[in-house]
Amino acid sequence: MINKWDNWTSESATNLWRLLGLLFLSLLWLHNAGDEGGVILLLFLIVMTLARWRFRLPGWTVLLDQVACFIALLYWPFAALALALPIFESMYKRQPVYILPTLLFIFAFPDSSVLVIAVFLQAALSGAILGRWAKDTERNQRESDRQRRDRYELENLKEELLLANAQGARLAELSERNRIAQQLHDEVGHEITASVLALQAFEHLWKEGDPAASEMFTLAQQRLSNSAVYLRETVHNLKPVKELGLEGMYDICDKFSLCPVNFHVFGDTSKVPANLWTILYPTLKEALTNTIRHAKPTQVEISLDISPHILRLSVHNDGVVKDNGVQETGMGLRNLRHRAKAVGGSISTDTTKGFLLICVLPVENSEQWRHHL
Repeated sequence: MINKWDNWTSESATNLWRLLGLLFLSLLWLHNAGDEGGVILLLFLIVMTLARWRFRLPGWTVLLDQVACFIALLYWPFAALALALPIFESMYKRQPVYILPTLLFIFAFPDSSVLVIAVFLQAALSGAILGRWAKDTERNQRESDRQRRDRYELENLKEELLLANAQGARLAELSERNRIAQQLHDEVGHEITASVLALQAFEHLWKEGDPAASEMFTLAQQRLSNSAVYLRETVHNLKPVKELGLEGMYDICDKFSLCPVNFHVFGDTSKVPANLWTILYPTLKEALTNTIRHAKPTQVEISLDISPHILRLSVHNDGVVKDNGVQETGMGLRNLRHRAKAVGGSISTDTTKGFLLICVLPVENSEQWRHHL
């Protein structure tokens, strides 16, 4: 349930105080059958109040209100109570120096009624409270705007990093395609073309019964054999030396011989994009390298949790860390953190009990950027 006071602001309270002040003066004027001087003063104060509501008038304008009240005192005695309005405005603007004329008036007429003094004090206190409220609201608004602007800039930077990472992978893919196409054209294509020409020459020589036909046929066979070799080598180079996926993770763990390693996998690893494996591999290597350098563990626990939206790699060893600062300031972890942030993820460490490294990467964002490109 929404509280009706949630939308109540300092500006609303200030306008309500001004309205009540004008209403109080109007009732006084009607009750005491005021003359034209009181009407003119009320109209002037209403105009000034509306102007302050619509525009940001400078603080010195309250001097005009006080002058109008002093003139109206000659015709309407209750005009002294109207001085509460400029007192309120001065304290609201946090410029109490502009109420000096009113203070001089109080000192000049020490026999002012208790009602007048009470009204002045109430106006000063209300103005100070509402002014402080408005100042705090303005400061909070500026801070909120700054945080919103920083968050917007961070989001833009994150999108730019994700786009740059995806574009880099795309450029690498195009570069590899161009290399393969060039290799097929320069090696396989040339050999096949030469084979075709040799076979055509063989056919012509064979029909004429030329003894050179046998030599030309042997040459065509050699050309076709060379093209098959080149094609086989090209296809072999298309396949990476090591498959992306869990095999690479298991291989890294198998090479770690300091202590037993328990590797647990939860979720469907086929949902992990290829570019995320290129972050998981060095992260796992860095965690195990730090274990060798800075701890003496009895076992290492590794878990890879994959959900539809994120994946989480956790590496923990129970050894005593020799240097707590190494893991936080090392160049390896610093570079890995930058790579993780580039895809919208994060890497954190904890050395409270042994050494714990947690890498969280968004699966969904990576898929979106890959389809986007």
